[in-house]
Amino acid sequence: MTALKVNQTSDSLDPTTTREPIKRATLEAAITAAVKRSNPNCEPFVGILVERVARKSSDEANWAVKGVKFGKSEREQCNSALTVIIERLRREFEIAD
Repeated sequence: MTALKVNQTSDSLDPTTTREPIKRATLEAAITAAVKRSNPNCEPFVGILVERVARKSSDEANWAVKGVKFGKSEREQCNSALTVIIERLRREFEIAD
């Protein structure tokens, strides 16, 4: 599996920016790894499921969160990290498979 580096400082809000295509499994793995690194209490975080969705407009991503597996991680802290990470990645990537 290819490692995906999550850019923690990217704040691009330009909707005309083209999103990079990414496989669903790679995106899920990248989100999971970023959440685990975000806080020591999030290391037990198990994973996330994303699904392809129909866009309502051209500035929206073609994917959404389908489910979250928190495991024994601290839900509140991991959910906060997850919100920031997902918001950023929705601006950068679209599901290609």
